[in-house]
Amino acid sequence: MRFLKDKFKMMVPYHSSVITNGIILNANESPYEPPLIVKDGIKKALSSIEFNRYPDMDCNILNESIAKHFNISKDNVTCGVGSDELLDTMFRAVLNEGDIVLGFSPSFSMYKVFTDLSLAKYIPVTGDEFMQFHVDSMINSIKEYNPKIVLICSPNNPTGQFFTKEEVKRIIESTNALVAIDLAYNDFADEDYSKVALDYPNVICFKTFSKALALPAIRLGYAISTKENIDMLNAIKPPYSVTTITQIIGKIAIDNYNLYQGQINLIKREREYIYETLKERGYNVYPSKANFIFILMDDKYYDLLIKNKIYIRKLKENTYRITVGNHFENEKLLEVLK
Repeated sequence: MRFLKDKFKMMVPYHSSVITNGIILNANESPYEPPLIVKDGIKKALSSIEFNRYPDMDCNILNESIAKHFNISKDNVTCGVGSDELLDTMFRAVLNEGDIVLGFSPSFSMYKVFTDLSLAKYIPVTGDEFMQFHVDSMINSIKEYNPKIVLICSPNNPTGQFFTKEEVKRIIESTNALVAIDLAYNDFADEDYSKVALDYPNVICFKTFSKALALPAIRLGYAISTKENIDMLNAIKPPYSVTTITQIIGKIAIDNYNLYQGQINLIKREREYIYETLKERGYNVYPSKANFIFILMDDKYYDLLIKNKIYIRKLKENTYRITVGNHFENEKLLEVLK
């Protein structure tokens, strides 16, 4: 650590435990594997890979499939190692030392990390006593701080709150800052406004294959924006970061997106089942439009879950996030919490 910048010495690495035994509800993963047609397509495609060649640095074929899915130009798409890499790229491309970044809080912890690494300042915009974020609070903070970047995670991780398109547009139209909209969990919500990034010159939307498409193992994300913003990201991000295997799997998955709809609907139904059941029992749970539930409960219940090999995400004392599992897993969770 002696070579590390002083500013970074108090930083704690992002960590998610590797668990191989038990009911795993801590990482917002899908409880289902990709559809059989997708898996079979992947197996067939692997035999054609030239492992002695570098991947297509521009992800042309994959970008075309993503663009076709949204009915946009491939010039409005770029891919990265998860949406994390693209977010990090955006921060490094845009921020100077001392610049201000605004984001609702609590939200994805890596936003502050990326801000700190850019030597900028992250200012959280907190919710009310019911953990609800308000557009007016963000707009007032924008007026006060004049940020370089404004962050919106919708549905928000870890609270599950979803911002409507009209709410998002109000924030966008209140600022000249770059507005980054993280839509990692958008597939589980009621509307998809990924293409709003094409309506404004100061918006980039970020999406991932890790959640609804059940492919966190391949680490693939993408951004949608104007050609100018996409060119900016491409100028900064590392070359050859998205492997040939990842590009092939990603194309097969997005080409067969309709086959995932059944899984997505199951997760949404199970999410409401968990929420309503825990709410009826008096637990302090929050409505969610993602594939997880945000809950405040005594740590003793967490210890009881661990004892029964059921693993959820502990955020801080008495504060947790529960990933929606399959029905069997959810029943086991509710049985222990009863």
